[in-house]
Amino acid sequence: MVSATLDPRTELNIEHDMVGVIDVGSNSVRLVVFEGRPRGRLPIFNEKVLCGLGRRLDQTGRLDRPGVERARQTLRRFIGLADRMRVTRLEAVATAAVREAADGAAFVETVHRELGLAIRVLSGAEEARYAGCGVLYGFPDADGLVADLGGGSLELVVLDRGAVRETATLPLGPLRLNGYTDRRQLARHIDAELGKAGWLAERQDRSLYLVGGAWRTLARVHMAHTGYFLHIIDNYQVDPAGLRELSRLLSRQSAESLEHIAGVSSRRMDTLPLGALVLRRLLKAARPARAIFSAHGLREGLLYAALGEAERRRDPLIEACAAMAVQENRFAIVGTEMFDWMTPLFPSESPAWARLRLASCMLSDVGWRVHPDHRDRQAYRRVLRAPMPGIDHYGRAAIALSVFVRYNGRITVEDLAPAVRLLGEADVATVERIGLALRLAHTFSGGTPGAIPATRLDVGRRKLTFQVDQGVRDLAGEIVQRRLDALARSLNKRGVIAGLA
Repeated sequence: MVSATLDPRTELNIEHDMVGVIDVGSNSVRLVVFEGRPRGRLPIFNEKVLCGLGRRLDQTGRLDRPGVERARQTLRRFIGLADRMRVTRLEAVATAAVREAADGAAFVETVHRELGLAIRVLSGAEEARYAGCGVLYGFPDADGLVADLGGGSLELVVLDRGAVRETATLPLGPLRLNGYTDRRQLARHIDAELGKAGWLAERQDRSLYLVGGAWRTLARVHMAHTGYFLHIIDNYQVDPAGLRELSRLLSRQSAESLEHIAGVSSRRMDTLPLGALVLRRLLKAARPARAIFSAHGLREGLLYAALGEAERRRDPLIEACAAMAVQENRFAIVGTEMFDWMTPLFPSESPAWARLRLASCMLSDVGWRVHPDHRDRQAYRRVLRAPMPGIDHYGRAAIALSVFVRYNGRITVEDLAPAVRLLGEADVATVERIGLALRLAHTFSGGTPGAIPATRLDVGRRKLTFQVDQGVRDLAGEIVQRRLDALARSLNKRGVIAGLA
């Protein structure tokens, strides 16, 4: 988990702007539009078109002609969408295919002349560095090896506790490997290219962060094969031995065979076996201690690289939750009000759990628009699957279950069992206590700001006393007492409402 740095600022008055990134890759052209605080921007639009600019690049040395026309049409649409969305900053970059093609510069010049879009062609070193920064966007303390597989190239980046170190760009994208018919010869070619990153053998037994569409597909296949309950690619962690065996199997499949495998889209049937083979050889060379899939790559890396040092130090999870709270809460209640108020209930709390508790407080009102009979499950699903950076699946389950308890009062629904098993009995008890405290706070205040700071929780040997200032004494009542009793029982105590001394 990311170390906790709790941000005490109010979630109010957040300046929202939209920034867009157009990524002109060897296989696809994509537009992603982000909104929110600079450190915790959330994607609100994401569209990809498979143009195939790099198809047959190795044979012809030039961009694919039909691909060029598709790319121009796609870019024209993306520019129009960004304009209608009122994107304040639009950045366009191109990678391996445009960089290496003899007519790459002419393509960039034509797009600029006809569409008014300036495309920055990244060098191999820049592409690798931005891939590393993309992982840091979601894993600020990442330490290990980043491997970003695109259509034309494989970027390798060493991260040293949040800092980008060595980089390498290798021509191992699936579009570059299509010409090989002999698998043994192809494997030797991949090994030879990986060997050019001489420092790879020195970086073993660390985390391997996997980025790229082909490998995201492989993660989906692994989830389907194992029956994993949470289909979120970001921070999905897999044992390298099992991943290597799955890669071996997929690398030998035909397109016809892949049609029958859950998790494989028709668009990936040509590239997945090659991507799986590259991963298998990389796992053998790097020998990582763990494999972690990242949904953040080049595009998020461009955002991260543009941040100042102070912004980079902010917690991306807390920043994203603050933005969500502004958009979805009924009133202007501040998550830190509830966080500070319930802190006496958690005297031995670790920084990592304090971070999850603050996120739970910020997202505790996300279900209010849903019918009361369905708020608990809908809020749980909303939080569990939210596009939040900087959080692993364990943390997602913890926050989502605490918000479920805030609406329901207890964890009784069978379909929550996978999340409960992920946390374990002791941590589920902590989650329930957070949720019951949120339930009491929202019931007492009606979700409005200012009431909770006029109260205090006092944890005694036998009693949990809810001390209420005279100015808000009228807000206490029978239902508040019931909520307090439920919270007190989680501590094996009796709940008492009293005046604030």
